[in-house]
Amino acid sequence: MEILRKLVEKGGRYREVDAMTIYKELNFIEHRHLEDYFLVAYQLVSELKREKNIIFGPGWGRMISSHVCYSLGISNISPVSVGGEPILIWGDKKKVPTIDIEVDEESYDRVFQKAIELFGFENVARMPVNVGPNQDLRNHFWIGTNANGEKVYLHACALLICLNGIEKNFEVDEMIDEHGSHILCTKKYIEDSDNQEFLRYNVLTSDVLTRIKRIQQLIEKKGNEFPGMYDRPIEEEDYTLFYLGDLNDIPDFDNKSIQKVTMMLMPKIESAAFEELLNIQGLFTLGERYFLMTEEMVAEYKQKHLLPPFQNQYPYGFLFAEDVAWFLHHWTGLTWNLTVELLQYVFEKDEKKAEPLWTHSLIHARDNGFKRDDSYRILCSLFNRPLIRSKAHYAGRLYLSVYLAGLKHRFPKEFEKVKE
Repeated sequence: MEILRKLVEKGGRYREVDAMTIYKELNFIEHRHLEDYFLVAYQLVSELKREKNIIFGPGWGRMISSHVCYSLGISNISPVSVGGEPILIWGDKKKVPTIDIEVDEESYDRVFQKAIELFGFENVARMPVNVGPNQDLRNHFWIGTNANGEKVYLHACALLICLNGIEKNFEVDEMIDEHGSHILCTKKYIEDSDNQEFLRYNVLTSDVLTRIKRIQQLIEKKGNEFPGMYDRPIEEEDYTLFYLGDLNDIPDFDNKSIQKVTMMLMPKIESAAFEELLNIQGLFTLGERYFLMTEEMVAEYKQKHLLPPFQNQYPYGFLFAEDVAWFLHHWTGLTWNLTVELLQYVFEKDEKKAEPLWTHSLIHARDNGFKRDDSYRILCSLFNRPLIRSKAHYAGRLYLSVYLAGLKHRFPKEFEKVKE
């Protein structure tokens, strides 16, 4: 645990994050005995990043919400910059945190090979899936053949590491993959665990990352320089393309209706652009009906959007779960555990169980300057409005769209060539 604390402090990003939140996260990790889980992830990702041909994604929900993951360099977007709330992953006593490693398609197998190099062949495995006649195999990979000559499909994202040997925990087969390499494969599907006896990570491939990588390779081949991913803070990225509306073939924004709404709602101040895009993306997720907005509705949105302390909140009720967690924890004084408990009742639409926590939060909200009626109205809105569970998840997806839009704007020929 001491090693992990020192790595967090010397990670280069430590000063960017909230010290108290880091303290709470590290205490959670120590209490759950997850130090090995994070140290192994740090070692694996650090070694993979030394290989210049691998392109990494920004991380997904749980990682982008974690100040510890960001400080260690496991994730690439600051949770502060997107309003991520680690409460949602650290406050739940039952939830198992899982670290995702998102790479381009060409680098997928390399993640498993590097794990074997670092931690030993006998300590690394993948998992099989049961293949039925109607099984959709797009989310699974064929690894090779077993001793009986049968094809074995694997769970697309499962990387298992047992530092004391896979066979001491599970029955395994030694497989020969399509490249002729040997790898261990468990005989049964393994559910999520507490990440103590064995460590489970998700290895994800991204077609957007693959596309970005190929565009970069074309630019480099011509001797030109391109901006690196994550070199600049989110607020300093170039959002010109989103103002212009030239968003064809940009993931999540190639729909004509979302392009129209983006042009209406995007502010001309770049520092607010990413947060606004997140809100637009959330509205898009909730349904096409939100794109039938009149000019009067757009004007009302802009006016309400600027009212403190909800400067970045959906004005007709909270849009993302992280925003609710931020309000409950920071403005009503609920602890992390009670915040997650109340949110769970919100997701279950169970107002009766939530009522005692409401009373508790209303008292603290009053102490922070909120009128009781206003606080009560806000809490009631949680049960009356749709709520998206992971703002951080959309932040990761959105960042890739923003970066790809920048490449299209600066290198249109290479962009079109890869699209073909």
